[in-house]
Amino acid sequence: MKLYLAGPEVFLPDAVAVGRQKLALCRAFGFTGLYALETEEVAPRDAPGIYQTCLAMMRQADAAIANLTPFRGSGADPGTAMEVGFLVARGKPVWAYSNVAATLEDRVRADAGARLTRERDGGWRDQDGLAIEPFGLAENLMLACATKLPIVVHDAPAAARYRDLTAFRTCLEHARAALLD
Repeated sequence: MKLYLAGPEVFLPDAVAVGRQKLALCRAFGFTGLYALETEEVAPRDAPGIYQTCLAMMRQADAAIANLTPFRGSGADPGTAMEVGFLVARGKPVWAYSNVAATLEDRVRADAGARLTRERDGGWRDQDGLAIEPFGLAENLMLACATKLPIVVHDAPAAARYRDLTAFRTCLEHARAALLD
């Protein structure tokens, strides 16, 4: 069984090393991991080539684990979100995790600060007048409801946010129980 590994760790300075740790864990759980920076072919370095390589890997995958830890803002990496949507649309199960314990609502509210408006119904609007999702989910409902199980949440230290593999291991356990046991 092949697992596509989606997430923003590909942007880390030690992205290959982090990916190799994830691939080793996949093997230990009985899976073959597919990681964007570890391909059998010479990896392209231009945007269209990287995109096509990732699409090919997702097509090969039987399932995926997505790192939805907030990236460059309040929410998940948009590339990872696209990958989750692509995989779900192809009928492939996706397990996901976040290394930040705060809900999306709490993160957006913290980022907006004093520029929030309280609605009569108790909800909040940001500085642009846009409603803040009130569902208490780890991520936007379209991602949170797309995953096989609720998003696994782990409160990793900020310095280890993209390298901590505690929640990743939990997703591997769930995937193994669903696909291999």
